[in-house]
Amino acid sequence: MTKFQKQMLTIAAAGALTAVTALPAMAFENEFHGLFNFNTIFSNYNSAAGGDKSPTALKDKNQMNNYFEQRTRIQYIAKASDDLKLVTHFEINSRFGNSKLGGDLDTDGAGDSATGAGIVVKHAYLQFNVGKNFTALAGLMPYKDTIKGLLVDADVPAVVGVTTLGNYSMTLGYSRLADDSQNGGMNGSATPSRIGDANKDLFLMDNAFAFSKDTKAVFSYYLLADYASSTAGYTGDYYGKLLNAHSQKQAILLHTLALSGQTKLGGLNLSGFAAMQTGHMKADPTATTLPTSTSMQFHGWAANAAADMMVGPGKLKTAFLFTSGDNSSSMSHYNGWATSSVNSYNEGGMMILARNTYNSPTSTDQYIRRDVSNIALLTLGYDGQLTEKFNLNGNVGFGWAPASNPKLDGLTAFAAYQHKDAKTGVANASDFMGTEINLEAGYQLYKNLKLQAQAGYMILGGFYKGAAANSTATAVKDPENPYTMRLQARYTF
Repeated sequence: MTKFQKQMLTIAAAGALTAVTALPAMAFENEFHGLFNFNTIFSNYNSAAGGDKSPTALKDKNQMNNYFEQRTRIQYIAKASDDLKLVTHFEINSRFGNSKLGGDLDTDGAGDSATGAGIVVKHAYLQFNVGKNFTALAGLMPYKDTIKGLLVDADVPAVVGVTTLGNYSMTLGYSRLADDSQNGGMNGSATPSRIGDANKDLFLMDNAFAFSKDTKAVFSYYLLADYASSTAGYTGDYYGKLLNAHSQKQAILLHTLALSGQTKLGGLNLSGFAAMQTGHMKADPTATTLPTSTSMQFHGWAANAAADMMVGPGKLKTAFLFTSGDNSSSMSHYNGWATSSVNSYNEGGMMILARNTYNSPTSTDQYIRRDVSNIALLTLGYDGQLTEKFNLNGNVGFGWAPASNPKLDGLTAFAAYQHKDAKTGVANASDFMGTEINLEAGYQLYKNLKLQAQAGYMILGGFYKGAAANSTATAVKDPENPYTMRLQARYTF
């Protein structure tokens, strides 16, 4: 290479470097985030599964379950500019020794070769701005309602638009939670119907106004139009799961209206909401007996109040939640709080009583009220940051069942939801479900790695008296108190 060629190559390299460094700040960016959570569980209650689990499923003496689970999440964000990005989020769940090769990808396990582990697409959505005041999102995304997750807290396929005008913002969205065309459509015919007429659709509207940086109020309206089939038909009080317990001919329109807010008074943070439900479920025109032969009106409601403030090295907190249960004596009315079938309540910090997504870091997601309905819950807790690396949190919760003794109208289907005392034949000695006490100790070993231990124990109340699945055929017993203990390692980046 001649001296002139070397000079030209040097000039070209310098020019390329100058061009790269002169690119605008909004150039294409690749972002990677994620977590790894390892969970060891010892429990007479949790069993590596999701869903509600009543203590009546326990015996008076129970063996302890012991298993190891892990969850890995990888998030990749392709950011073209501050106004345009693609967000993707992938998940791998596995349980040691469970090396099945088929079935749902998110429940496949890790055996000796881990060949059963599968990848689940958790999120995949496009987000872009149109001007300065409008943001659009489309795809599979996380959505949590404005009433602390009591109606829906899930990953949903949706189209959402957010408009911001000063202190006011409005969110409008649509999600298709289920498409049941493969089962014959809304007419229940033997041949598949067209796609789009047998769905569970959610329409949402959130109106938020910030009075100041510390005070905000939100009015929300949610319409759940459910024409998808879930079972052969509604047969009883499902404690909020009614939307997963009806036939195609029993179409549901559920309206939820909610007012929520939060403010700060000195060092005291206050928040709460009130919500009501109305709407109806159609009668099955081919049915001749209750309950499928009658239409049903909805009258559910829920309310919450919470407060917290810094005390010493941590935060003192208390909260009260009420979600109605179905105590109606008529099959034409449903008084329980109906949910989308995937909801949550994190504020109380419970590990057994009510679903808390923070305490569900792996596939284990069992609570007395995983579908949070028909519960009154009073909680008190303290989250203590004792040193820079060590925290100690504790909670106590008291739970009641607002509808502890639903009237049967002669329907044996309700009996499964009455925890009847086999000694006396009386359903539910009281409305009191029990008291949960839990504790969490955490140590931040590295900036991105936290080690923690959790333990929860529930002292069952009169609601479950004499309702155990007995360990012997001759004696009637009370269920054993449920407990759970966990050792975890959480790595985030």
